[in-house]
Amino acid sequence: MGLVNEAGYLYVHSKELLVLNKRIKRLSKKAKKHVDKHTKAETEGARSKHKKKHTKTTEDIHSLMKKHNKVLIKLKAHQIAYIHALRKEHKV
Repeated sequence: MGLVNEAGYLYVHSKELLVLNKRIKRLSKKAKKHVDKHTKAETEGARSKHKKKHTKTTEDIHSLMKKHNKVLIKLKAHQIAYIHALRKEHKV
């Protein structure tokens, strides 16, 4: 592919990676909040409720991390293709 196409792919995948990073960060804050509430809870019902919420949030984080890793692989591949196209075009 051409240099412009590879630059476009790099841009799109980097934006997708930023979105995933924001979502992971937000969910990790929620997971930490649920752990804190779990430790502060006085009743067993409240503890189990926050534990369930924490496990659900960590499962969401794991699924997002899988997507994050896939996007990283795509980004690395297009970065290599971009460098190759740049060298081919400028004969460096």
